[in-house]
Amino acid sequence: MPTSSSSQPAALRFVDVHKSFGAVRALSGVSFTVAKGEAHACVGENGAGKSTLLKILAGTVRPDQGGIEVDGARVDHASPREAVAGGIGMVFQERLAFPNLSVTANIFAGREITRPGGRLDEPAMRARTERLLSDLHVPISPDVRMEHVSAAHAQLVQVARALAFDCRILVLDEPTTSLTDAEVDHLFHVLGTLKARGVTLLFVSHRLPEVFRLCDRITVLRDGGYVATFEAAATSPDAIVRAMVGREPPARVNRPPVQAGTAPALEVSNLSRLPWFQDVSFAVRPGEIVGLFGLVGSGRTEVLETIFGTARASAGTLAVNGKTVAASSARDAMRAGLALVPEDRQRLGLHFDMPLSDNLMLPRAVKTGVRLIDRGAEAGLARAEVVSLAIKTPSIAVRPGALSGGNQQKVVAGRWLATSPTVLLLDEPTKGVDVGAKFEIHNIIRRRAAEGLACLVVSSDLPEVLALADRILVMREGRLRGEIDGAQATEESVMRLAAHETES
Repeated sequence: MPTSSSSQPAALRFVDVHKSFGAVRALSGVSFTVAKGEAHACVGENGAGKSTLLKILAGTVRPDQGGIEVDGARVDHASPREAVAGGIGMVFQERLAFPNLSVTANIFAGREITRPGGRLDEPAMRARTERLLSDLHVPISPDVRMEHVSAAHAQLVQVARALAFDCRILVLDEPTTSLTDAEVDHLFHVLGTLKARGVTLLFVSHRLPEVFRLCDRITVLRDGGYVATFEAAATSPDAIVRAMVGREPPARVNRPPVQAGTAPALEVSNLSRLPWFQDVSFAVRPGEIVGLFGLVGSGRTEVLETIFGTARASAGTLAVNGKTVAASSARDAMRAGLALVPEDRQRLGLHFDMPLSDNLMLPRAVKTGVRLIDRGAEAGLARAEVVSLAIKTPSIAVRPGALSGGNQQKVVAGRWLATSPTVLLLDEPTKGVDVGAKFEIHNIIRRRAAEGLACLVVSSDLPEVLALADRILVMREGRLRGEIDGAQATEESVMRLAAHETES
């Protein structure tokens, strides 16, 4: 049930916050309270206004109207330095900004401890870093460079940075996106300890199971406005989804089975790429959605990379529509009828210095080998993709950075669908997007499969695989361990194959 406030005094209060960027209204009168010492989630679809709200809190964006109160006093953070000085600590999903500097240098960047005369007190900073890392159970040296620190430890270094400056309110923005389950467990143990010490947590995540595991209350934003605040113990994930998207979450869609005698669109035979995987064989037929599931380190992403030619196989063969393919590059794979939607849209999926139209049309131009670009024709095709995929954008001239994460992911899918592939490979197609965008992307995949496209989907999100796949292939330790019919699969049956240890 929605609740208006907690009985505890407020550590943080957003008061009638408004913010627009040109004609785009990002926040419209958002007001809610985070109680002292609680773990409070802020959730919503991409574009709901969460990131803008956090940027205002962090001092990187100024509101047009309204403001923030910390411990009952109105604050106006004009810069990140002022936010830190006011007791606000921020932990983002991206790594810290200085990969070539040590852990100690990253923790104290911009707020170094100095001796009289202005010289850096490096022993004091190192000793303080060592104590912080020990408190957080992070087994790394204060002297190691950040570029050599794992994603999980990098998140905890950000927590250490916040604690080094006596933060009272710790804000975490999608901190678990790149973490394994064990790493999430460690992070949540640390957060539980901090909460017990009286630190207030504001947690932003698309992962509702984590929200319910960590948080006491959940505030929902939608389309830049406040919807409601819920007691986590008295509500359900489905109720939160309904508040986020304004509709019921869809159940699994059972699609008509593909004819058993249909020739495969993609056939993989004894494919190996040592040491990542070996002797992998399977087929995907036209109109079929096949899920490839495995835990971290199982080799699932490496299989997609090898099929698409961005990595060389050490053995085995590929065939598309019965024709053997020797894909030694992405261009070869594209011309053979393959397309890959990569996991990392920021680094591998989009060109952020190009307009939307170029992003959507570039792979198609590479595949066809055009030498003279027809801008008018490309603009028409780009607009058609925007309409077909329901990409929310003011025009095809804007750059991808102006779009929400869900719409960016649709652009990544659209640029490869524009190549008219025979086989679509998708690696974590809904990573980092909200539930509404996830449903839309699932429907895009189902619709293209119904038109005859063969789809191979890699995902670490088991409910997604169960909702989407006609068949599920399960990998463990670099080998294909079994296949399960999608309509009959359960979380237990899939995980049994993915995590079972060989008995002696």
